[in-house]
Order: sequence, then structure tokens, then C-alpha cells
Amino acid sequence: MMLRHAQADLGYPPSAAAGMPGTDPDAALVKVLGDVTDAHILILGPGALELICVLIRTGCGAITELRQHERPEPRMADIVILPKVGSLDAAATTIGHARRALVPTGRILVRIAADPAGRLVPAIVRMLRVHGFTDVRQHRRGTEALLSAVLPMFGPLTHA
Repeated sequence: MMLRHAQADLGYPPSAAAGMPGTDPDAALVKVLGDVTDAHILILGPGALELICVLIRTGCGAITELRQHERPEPRMADIVILPKVGSLDAAATTIGHARRALVPTGRILVRIAADPAGRLVPAIVRMLRVHGFTDVRQHRRGTEALLSAVLPMFGPLTHA
């Protein structure tokens, strides 16, 4: 199976792309999400408060926040956001919970704050594939990476 990666510019000016102060990474995440007015969003892990405020300002009315190790109800969310992933251990726990919480055709967004060695992003992309996610895309801004993927409606892992 061939991995498909797409990189997108998040629309920041050059100074913001270099990681200069005054940038809002939550705004970049919401830009990737698009219209969320009718979506139920689950936020798993640390760094959720500011993101919740941004989502409310964009019109999202159904947001649930859980700690990284809390197990969500099955098929409760259209979109799951992991706002701050800093290690493979954290990714393994939260991606498994995210898969459980998503409805078929739901989306996951994983924000990796820093990956200077460049090893964390490929490992998390593989982890998303192992959990059955497709259409994995990368969005980069400086040292930050945002991965987005879709849980397909049909396939071998859709009933797990």
C-alpha cells in the first residue's frame, strides 16, 4: 500500500512560519478543519482550553474534552483533535481512543508541537495507518506538524 502525503501551507506570513511570537497555532488547526458548525468535536489530551475557545468562536456548539488516558464512548465524535502530542507513547494511547470515539468517515487531527529530529511524524503516520486511518496528510509550520486523516466507512478495521 502506498502512503500518500500532502503538505499544505497554513497561510501564515513568513515570520510566523519561522515560529515567531504572536502566532496562533489553534487558528491554523481550525483553518485545516474548515466548517465545524454541525460537528461534534472531541479533544483528547493537554492543551485543550485555548482550542475550545477558538472552536466556540468559529461556531462549533458540540465540544467534549477528555484527558489523555480517559476512554471515550464509542462513535461519539465526528472529529477528534489531539492538540499536543510530544511522544510516541502519548500518540499510541490517544490514537487508539480517538479511533474508538470516531464515527465512520470521521476525521482525526494530531498536532505535533516539535519534531526537530524528524522521527516522530513518520512514526505517527505509520501508527495512524495501523489503526485503519486513510488519506493521511501533513501540514507544516516551522517545527510544528499537523497530521490529518480519515476513518473510512468500509474496510477490515471498521468494526474493531
